[in-house]
Amino acid sequence: MDQTTTTPETAVPALIAGMLDHDSPQALVDAYRSAEAAGRPELAAQVARFAGVLGQELRARQARGDEDVRHSHESSHDEIWAEQDEAGNGLSLLKSVPALEAAIEGLDEEEKAAIWSEHGPYRDDLDDEGEA
Repeated sequence: MDQTTTTPETAVPALIAGMLDHDSPQALVDAYRSAEAAGRPELAAQVARFAGVLGQELRARQARGDEDVRHSHESSHDEIWAEQDEAGNGLSLLKSVPALEAAIEGLDEEEKAAIWSEHGPYRDDLDDEGEA
């Protein structure tokens, strides 16, 4: 996750133009706060939705990292831990805004399952069709 150059002043215009970096926790926090400050609750809700998805992706990546460490050579551990730290820092940033934390927690179970299936730990108990 690269940090973006989106600032609180440019976040709402970037969101409106469809140019907001949805993979940047800082950009989402800035956009949410800017939308709230601008009295644009519909934009704030849209940003919260993006943050909910990204927050679950970050959680899943952290969990995958734990499994990757168990199944990889020691030479890979520092890189895996760095990725986990980055995911954890991004998640903490999103959760520092109560509405974004609520969006992360409030994502429906089906959507969470899809995110975790894509970004979470690999499941050895699944066959090629994704069934246990």
